[in-house]
Amino acid sequence: MPCTDITELIHLEVDDDNRLVDYRFIKRTCGQGVGADRLLMPVLGNTSIDSILAITPEDFIENHPPAEAIEEFLGLKHLIAVQSALEVLLGHTHGGPAEICAAAEIACEGDRTTLDARINVDLVIAKIESCGSCKGCGKTTKTKKVKALF
Repeated sequence: MPCTDITELIHLEVDDDNRLVDYRFIKRTCGQGVGADRLLMPVLGNTSIDSILAITPEDFIENHPPAEAIEEFLGLKHLIAVQSALEVLLGHTHGGPAEICAAAEIACEGDRTTLDARINVDLVIAKIESCGSCKGCGKTTKTKKVKALF
């Protein structure tokens, strides 16, 4: 029987050098990954927070062309979830329940800072649709390019 609870959770770790050490993006009910739970670690692992936040959806798709539409969607979903979690850690957003990333716990231990949070799926999907990368809204202008990381 399909699950009706589409809540997604993120666990994110950064080090003292403000680099992404690890993240896990999963479904709350079953604990399975959203696509793969660490889908973008080969791309984002050990990357600075500022560099990750500078990646636009257009740059991401250009630098990592997907073979299928589902890969594009999942890649953007992971990117937006990770960026939203990092924005909470930096204090750019307060991480309340009405935001993409609603913080549950932030902890520091040794050289690691961790965040556990809920990701608002509806807001992530709205952000993907509004960026123009889905090619469904007809947006033709692109945002300013940033230096490619990959």
